[in-house]
Amino acid sequence: MIQIGAQAYVSSKINRGALVFGNFAACCAVGPENNNPTQLTSQWVDPAATFEQKTITGLLVAAVVENPTNRRIFEDIACNVLALHGIPSTPSYRAIPQASNLTILGGGLNYTALFSAAKLAKASNVLAIHQTGTKTNVIYDPGMTWGPDPFWGPGPWGGPFGPDPFWGGWAIPPSITQQNIIESNTELVSVKTGAVLWTGAFSTVSDQAPITQTLQEYVGMVLQAILNNGFLIPVSMPNYQIQPAAKFDPQSANAGTLPR
Repeated sequence: MIQIGAQAYVSSKINRGALVFGNFAACCAVGPENNNPTQLTSQWVDPAATFEQKTITGLLVAAVVENPTNRRIFEDIACNVLALHGIPSTPSYRAIPQASNLTILGGGLNYTALFSAAKLAKASNVLAIHQTGTKTNVIYDPGMTWGPDPFWGPGPWGGPFGPDPFWGGWAIPPSITQQNIIESNTELVSVKTGAVLWTGAFSTVSDQAPITQTLQEYVGMVLQAILNNGFLIPVSMPNYQIQPAAKFDPQSANAGTLPR
């Protein structure tokens, strides 16, 4: 038990190990910090990673889950978030339809299949997300009480010299709330060398906010962590945003007329 201020937090681990993504896809909550249901709990970056290895030119996104529908939902949402930031990305289900082919016996990543899919997508890295377990936080609030304190007023015992004090108080009763936490791990792997360049552990509060919002914020936090560790992602811009301006031709028949 960890006592924090007036609240006591009791955590109990439940069902550790590989879990279906159905639980993770149900993650929907407002977290304790910045209204984000997902928090980065720990991370590691390869201190020997070179500048070339830290330059990401494309991502193959793989959600390592058993449920094919939930896998596709997550990978699509992740790729949409990355696309909004101008980052080329491809969902792994396009080249690896069967979720079971993402892993090998024992639960490890099937790097052979993932790297083959990444090369077809012209991705320099694989971004793999695993759900690693769940836990439950039970939050006990002992409540608060005030009084008895004196109050001055025209009570029933008022005398000839004015009102006498009467006594009163009030209280907030104790309460218990429960949070379901989904734990996951995300890693960034180089297709060229097969080395894990970055890995992060995340916890997500469940059951309180829309699924899409929660998954979008999860991917946003992963992307922020990667960039904060010195990785570079050359963004791609839509063609309509990079078209050169037309040169002015004074001999043109349209010279001197306003554009319509």
